[in-house]
Amino acid sequence: MAPWRIRATMDEIDVARRYAGHPTIFSVRLHHGGQFTKFPGRKYIKGKQNYVDLLDIDTFSIHDIDEIMEELGHIDSDETLLYYHFLRPFGDLDFGLFALGSDQDVHHLGTYVANHKLIDVYIEHGKTNLHTYSMSPNPSKVKIVEIKEPPACSKQLFLEWNDSPIEHESVPDLTEVENDSHLDKEPSLVDHIEFEMNVENEDDYDGSGHNNGSGNDEFDDDSESEDSDFFIDEDNLIHDVDVDMKDFHMNIDKDVEWVGGSSESNVPEDTQQGDLEVINTEVLLSGSSSDEANDGKRRKTIRAIQRAYENDATLVSEPFYIFQTFSSSKDFKTQVKLHSIMTRREIQLEKNDKNRVRFVCKGTIPNLATNEEEKCPWVIYCSKWKRDIDWMVKTYTKEHRCLQTRKVKACDYKFLSEHIVQVIETNPKIPIRALREQLQREYQMDISHMKTFRAKQQALKHVQGDYASQYRLLRDYVLEVQARNLDTTVKIDVESEANPTVETRTFRRIYVCIGALKRGFAAGRRDFLGLDGAFVKGPYPGQVLSAVALDGNNGIYPLAYAVNLGDDLGLGTNSNFTFMSDRQKGLLPAIATLFPCAEHRYCLRHIHDNMKKNWRGKVFKDLLWECATTSNVQHFHQAMEKLKKLNNDAYEWLKQIPPQSWARSHFTGRAHCDALTNNLCEAFNSKIEDGHDAPIINCIEFIREYIMKKIVKVDKEIQKVVGPLTPTATTILDKIKSKAEQYVATFCGAGKYQVAGPWQDQCIVDVGQQSCTCKRWELTGIPCKHGVAAIWDMGRNDKDVGIPESFVHPCYWLSSWKEMYSFKVSPINGRSMWEKSTIPTTLLPLNHRVPIGRPKKKRTISIVEKEDFVRGNTASRAHRSVTCTKCNNVGHNARTCKGQRPIVGGGGGQSQVKGKGKGKATI
Repeated sequence: MAPWRIRATMDEIDVARRYAGHPTIFSVRLHHGGQFTKFPGRKYIKGKQNYVDLLDIDTFSIHDIDEIMEELGHIDSDETLLYYHFLRPFGDLDFGLFALGSDQDVHHLGTYVANHKLIDVYIEHGKTNLHTYSMSPNPSKVKIVEIKEPPACSKQLFLEWNDSPIEHESVPDLTEVENDSHLDKEPSLVDHIEFEMNVENEDDYDGSGHNNGSGNDEFDDDSESEDSDFFIDEDNLIHDVDVDMKDFHMNIDKDVEWVGGSSESNVPEDTQQGDLEVINTEVLLSGSSSDEANDGKRRKTIRAIQRAYENDATLVSEPFYIFQTFSSSKDFKTQVKLHSIMTRREIQLEKNDKNRVRFVCKGTIPNLATNEEEKCPWVIYCSKWKRDIDWMVKTYTKEHRCLQTRKVKACDYKFLSEHIVQVIETNPKIPIRALREQLQREYQMDISHMKTFRAKQQALKHVQGDYASQYRLLRDYVLEVQARNLDTTVKIDVESEANPTVETRTFRRIYVCIGALKRGFAAGRRDFLGLDGAFVKGPYPGQVLSAVALDGNNGIYPLAYAVNLGDDLGLGTNSNFTFMSDRQKGLLPAIATLFPCAEHRYCLRHIHDNMKKNWRGKVFKDLLWECATTSNVQHFHQAMEKLKKLNNDAYEWLKQIPPQSWARSHFTGRAHCDALTNNLCEAFNSKIEDGHDAPIINCIEFIREYIMKKIVKVDKEIQKVVGPLTPTATTILDKIKSKAEQYVATFCGAGKYQVAGPWQDQCIVDVGQQSCTCKRWELTGIPCKHGVAAIWDMGRNDKDVGIPESFVHPCYWLSSWKEMYSFKVSPINGRSMWEKSTIPTTLLPLNHRVPIGRPKKKRTISIVEKEDFVRGNTASRAHRSVTCTKCNNVGHNARTCKGQRPIVGGGGGQSQVKGKGKGKATI
């Protein structure tokens, strides 16, 4: 039994990791069943791929590839000719292909196995169009095989090279070839010529069919025999490509069987032995032959063969020709479909069964004389041949006499989607209108808006992956992320299943917290987190929940994509942590249950939005912000009394919200942050908005890539910063210092100072406790203006207290900022290299009922934003122009009015309370 094995189609193996420590073991990616296109930009088309594993270069030979091809069903007789080529790692198909037909070629391949565990091998079937075998140290011999049932020809000739040395007496009479006038015409396909080159001595072969003799200095045995890796000078490979190969092939025509030889051989006597056979083209091309009688005949024969070769090349350049073969009917239909689109003709399928396919052109030819329309003569017929393996074109009328059209059924959205994949990859958000104009210019056809839309959706599905299929790959993605990022926590929650034998599970949610972000958050020394969610779009809608921290520069630091952070951050039920949220449903009781000692702040902007449902206007907004921004309790009660005098209902409504959640005067100093809004989460959601409408893996990967890039970008900026503090902290402290110059500190003993300034501003500062009665020092962790004045007074009294920067909390130090961004998020491999999950169940997307109508993509506009429309802060004309005549509100008309409270005096400026009775106030 062979040690190698052909890999299953769906298996994916990381050969570099699997073969680590085994320098001679490698795998082959076998490309077979196809053919190469022309140089330059050579490609291997219409082929298949198979992976062969567990190959050992010490025992590997050409016979192994023969056995593999036989097992794949490509070798059914001894006469089957296959040509093997291997691709040099990191090379291309234009310059990186080498022959794989001898032991020396196998040795050449072995030089790459130690560092490259996956080698690409390409197979040519029947004949070779490359010159790699002519450059091989041991090319195979020439073999000409006659087709068993050739088409009719006026004269059939047969040429056979024997293994015996070339003799002068074997010169044939070329009179018949010269007198054949059919050579001047376009030849028919008469013969099938197959090449096998076999030259045992590289020094006697120059790579183009010419015998150089054993005395060529350019290929001296003594100069290159010591280098076991020597095959061909790669620096000169480009020069080999520039050789015109017509001079090599023009002497062996596919369309004519001819008998001929050389009147005189140029092969040296020392090489005319054994099985060595070389075709010497110089014998026919040279004008200095020793036999002058046959010189004129030979030149005429050369011209006839060259004309036949050029006619054959012209024939092959056509999209179809007689005796053209296809590997399957599907390939044939695809080629006809492409021809229909490129010629802009309506070609339809007339016959289609398991053995025959026939296409005809439905175009018409107008006849002005008879006022009738004639049918277009274009027709093509293809059927099976050669043991039901290949398909051959039997009938072909290539002339199109009909008029072109701009509406071709073959140009459907599936065809367009295949040709715009590259455009969608580079620009997924390209507008439908721009894409439609581009396709119409390229194909010169009328393409509808809906067809362009469907083509773009199909291309997006190909680029991003299907929404449902990505759930099945979600566990593989998780394994790759955890393998590349140590200490990463990923949790997948599924719906409970009553029957444990069911092989599928319904996905519910996923939670991701990368290990580098955990360590970075701990290094930041700031116990503050913002929690928020954003809706995702697509066929399976949901929410992306995010937890975002603040760094020492007051920048966003994404931490996790979920809300349950206790296990990852080391938080217990007694943890003194600070959360900021928008009071989403279910979040308040969850935090209260998991972290009863934590501080939970509410976003003031959302409180204001709820307040504006009943009390609107600048007066209420200013009083709300005055209550929230005061830093001590006395000033807070004074601001609340002002609101009570203005509107008692608004006062009672705001009083129901605990001030510990929205007023700075009641905040603790645990987080060293006085933020009142959840803008850090809003900023993060705006950055990942492009990933919201992507499939599940693309959405999560978009977030991970954004975090990975952001950490690297901030780390580069940190390297440019100098000073003890971060740039933001330095700016804040500089402003505080400028205000502290107006204050006077009086020492009262025990490290306490009385600091007085303008506007009767006087506070007590305790430098030892780093506190002030204004409470700003405790809230932010940065000395307030009173504290800076006290620190300066201590310095003037010969006390070694240092500069005010030394009293700033460590979370603002530049060293803490650097350490926070020193932990990088590692990249991951592509999908083909992911390790397969061993969990036996398969994930399925959550069942979602698609509502009737077109899905809504625009989010609901809040009252605050509608008020901004009135002031002209946005560019939306629709909301600024439409005003309801019933309630005087903007954004709707009287017909769609829901009975909102009327507005008196517009949405801005000083509002006046109207109405009667308690709770009936309107603005």
